[in-house]
Amino acid sequence: MKKGFLVVLLFALISSLPSQENLKKLNGIWEGRDRFVFFENAADDENPFLIVVLKTYYGWYYDRAAEPLNLSDVQARTPNAATHKDPEVIPYKLNELGEAFQITINYSKHNSDTTTFAIVDDKIYLNALTLISFDNDVYLYRGYQYSDGFLMYEQPTDQNITLLIVDGDKYYDVRYWLTDMDYDPSYVTFKYKNDTYSVPKHLEADGTNYSCVNGRSKKVRNTMPSFLISEANIFYNEDKTVMIKDTEPYLTKLTDKQTIEDLMQIINEANARRKPDPEPIFPVKLPKFPGD
Repeated sequence: MKKGFLVVLLFALISSLPSQENLKKLNGIWEGRDRFVFFENAADDENPFLIVVLKTYYGWYYDRAAEPLNLSDVQARTPNAATHKDPEVIPYKLNELGEAFQITINYSKHNSDTTTFAIVDDKIYLNALTLISFDNDVYLYRGYQYSDGFLMYEQPTDQNITLLIVDGDKYYDVRYWLTDMDYDPSYVTFKYKNDTYSVPKHLEADGTNYSCVNGRSKKVRNTMPSFLISEANIFYNEDKTVMIKDTEPYLTKLTDKQTIEDLMQIINEANARRKPDPEPIFPVKLPKFPGD
């Protein structure tokens, strides 16, 4: 059965909200297992800086690890052995991928890191796949470079990224590997037994080119059989333009706390706690008296 893909411009399909409105979804305080991340005026700020509060010492101390220098005007930093005198100052840039986002964090002039994520029900999910084309109920979802999150250091470049062909309840995984070839927007043939599809020859991710064929070949070699994915292990956004695979949310939005002052209050309350004394090494036994 031959299945041809019509190339569809992603942004023409899925931009249901104006760009500014989409970016405003990010505004506020987001909490994860080991950190808070704060976005303010994400849609309007031309030179935004990442604000990251790390939950250090097993969560007993909240460290203002990354923030703009002028944030000390809101609340002075507390000098102590648990934090640096000056924070990391990390600018970032946001881009939209339809209903998904990419954040590029700039660590220095020559070092940066890009993370792809999606927001669903006030939760941020990493490594979202985005729809790039569909035809005859067959969908192509492409992946990007894998990321562990909005980190304070650069992550290594992936040697491979993936593209998923979704044909009813069948899923084909097409592997793309790092290449030094010039980007080619043409399509090539992916065939497994009676199923034939057209897939992009190259995919670009974070300024790096990936290919699913060797040289000028027009056919994907060594194709693998399709597989099944339980519905419990994937979910989509409302219009199915973003796919999220088997993952827990990276960050959850605090709907009742939204401002930088709220974030400072969270930090102050956490750092005012006193860690309980450790349990004694040996059980404490009270002395026994006659008649007891």
